[in-house]
Amino acid sequence: MPKVSVIMTSYNKSDYVARSIKSILSQTFTDFELFIMDDNSNEATLAEIRPFLTDPRVRFYQSDVSGVKERTEKTRYAALINQAIEMAEGEYVTYATDDNTYVPDRLEKMVKELDDDPEKAVVYSSSKTYHLNEQKETVKETARPAERIVWNAPCAIDHCSVMHRFSVLEQVKSAFGSYWDESPAFYRIGDARFFWRVNHFYPFYPIAEELDINYITDQSIHYQLFAAEKNEFVNSLPQQTTCRELRESLKKLGKG
Repeated sequence: MPKVSVIMTSYNKSDYVARSIKSILSQTFTDFELFIMDDNSNEATLAEIRPFLTDPRVRFYQSDVSGVKERTEKTRYAALINQAIEMAEGEYVTYATDDNTYVPDRLEKMVKELDDDPEKAVVYSSSKTYHLNEQKETVKETARPAERIVWNAPCAIDHCSVMHRFSVLEQVKSAFGSYWDESPAFYRIGDARFFWRVNHFYPFYPIAEELDINYITDQSIHYQLFAAEKNEFVNSLPQQTTCRELRESLKKLGKG
């Protein structure tokens, strides 16, 4: 069995997905399986993915979801992640998106952190995010440091900068009935909702180095949600739960 299960979600990011996959398959640590969970992308995106499917570490799955109604009934990336978790064999689990990239030794350093300290169930690294306009030009750059043990992770940590033991998922599902919450009320902050669940039981331990890079593009859900003109997808979503609501809820539980 592989040491690590990497779960990548993909949907219509033909300009970025190959770079993301390549950054994972070229890791210095090689004992992993990579789930590419595609949400029925266009042909341009699938053409970028296909060359990587000969790698024996890659497991590719494609949904048959189509149309705005289906896409807004559930938080799609949460549903895809849940599907992958049911098949995952790794002792540790980590995440990626089709517009995120790993630095070459990301897996190696995160695995070492968990291997060296059995008391740690969840680790996270510093990360950097580039916000791109429609011309793919950087208009904003933000950094998320990893400096402290975190008991209130929602919206403070990105899901692509986390690795955790598989046992964390078992605890979460036992308490909440599923791993990631598929309710469409969390489309904007699905990772924050997952961290909210995790923080009921575990803190997140820091790795100070920047080990992943994120790109917010005009195709990103976050970009669409905050665009001046809302598209059909955004207009079809229910009211979105906020970061503040999740964080305040944890504070009331004495967390963070």
